[in-house]
Amino acid sequence: MYSEPIILPLNADGQLYALQDEHGRIVGTGTREICQLLLMVMKNEIFSLRPPQKNRSASVTSADSKLTN
Repeated sequence: MYSEPIILPLNADGQLYALQDEHGRIVGTGTREICQLLLMVMKNEIFSLRPPQKNRSASVTSADSKLTN
């Protein structure tokens, strides 16, 4: 298994590739360009599904301003 999706060749000629997800499941097959496109789509969906991160610098800044006042 891999920690992130990966593109692997399926034949020795390098004309057919497979895209595997982080669980080792084949998501799609095709030319390298198609697999790269699918990989970009997967990564964009993964990032859009993550919950927004809290702005840690804002909380530190507000705490610092309380200390200086």
